[in-house]
Amino acid sequence: MASLLLIAAISFAVSFIFGLGGLGSAVALVPVLVFIGTPFVTSRTIGLFVNFISTFFITVHNIKTRRLDYRLCLPIILSSIAFAPVGAYASFVIPEKVVGMVFTFFLFFAGTATVLPPKRLSYRDNLPAAVPILIGGMAGFISGLLGVGGGGVISPLLILCGLNPKTTIAITAFSVPFSSFTGFLIYLKLGGADWIVLLSASIPAVASGYLAGHTTRRLRILTVRRILGVIFYIIAIKFAMKFL
Repeated sequence: MASLLLIAAISFAVSFIFGLGGLGSAVALVPVLVFIGTPFVTSRTIGLFVNFISTFFITVHNIKTRRLDYRLCLPIILSSIAFAPVGAYASFVIPEKVVGMVFTFFLFFAGTATVLPPKRLSYRDNLPAAVPILIGGMAGFISGLLGVGGGGVISPLLILCGLNPKTTIAITAFSVPFSSFTGFLIYLKLGGADWIVLLSASIPAVASGYLAGHTTRRLRILTVRRILGVIFYIIAIKFAMKFL
């Protein structure tokens, strides 16, 4: 297995980059940890816990600075929780590869739409009541179907709906800890946790999550859009390698 110092450095760097977009870093952290020799079960456990801890501290920062819009957050979270079991059930009916391919193309499209300069300089700070429910339902369904976190669905959909990118980051960061911590507890129960390695990865994630929250607040909105776009591309490439 890789040295604890290397794991800590990777966790800090990846968590900071994805934290700028309010997303959990497991989608990139897990394959990197496996690549450097960390057992797959341990890597998944680390990824889920780092997801939780980094986005949790981003959310705490967003709450303190009053950047969190509960009117949008709560419908997304509740509907995603409700539709996740539906997606899990549908995984026995719909071929995973078909959905994975569609999701991959969607992420490439969302990344391109986010990176390109917007036609308008103004953004929405609110959405019609049905939209957050629909977005949360789609996120929960795809999350249950593919076994992925909902942040990679929620964030691009909110951006495409014209929501302010900084508001999008706050909402996404608030939604990620729920699914990540639940998954972590399952792996913990199955005995997949190496506490020394876990702490080596999670302590830097606390610092990077706090730093990412402060950094995002100071960035220009167009810069935030580009960061989100690059993150969408990274996730899309990972899915392309799996499904295409």
